[in-house]
Amino acid sequence: MRKLIPICTLFVVCSCQQNVVVPTAKELIGNRQLLTEWQAKCDTGEYSHLPADRKANLCSTTQEATISVAQIAAGKNESDFFKANTLRK
Repeated sequence: MRKLIPICTLFVVCSCQQNVVVPTAKELIGNRQLLTEWQAKCDTGEYSHLPADRKANLCSTTQEATISVAQIAAGKNESDFFKANTLRK
């Protein structure tokens, strides 16, 4: 009986764990605060120590969103630069 109680407790604890819901890249691009939170989780937080295949499953959308945000910002800067030079002439 004493051996059964810890096993049952372990079973209850393990069954209560929830699966991680990974946001899509589109959601991360639309919500910069969420993107920052997931970047922290993937770079130095709770997912940084995971094996490569598991980390890739959880953090691939974060990497895609980070690249997209950087490309959007670069495009906006180039557009602003072109517009400023066109108006000056």
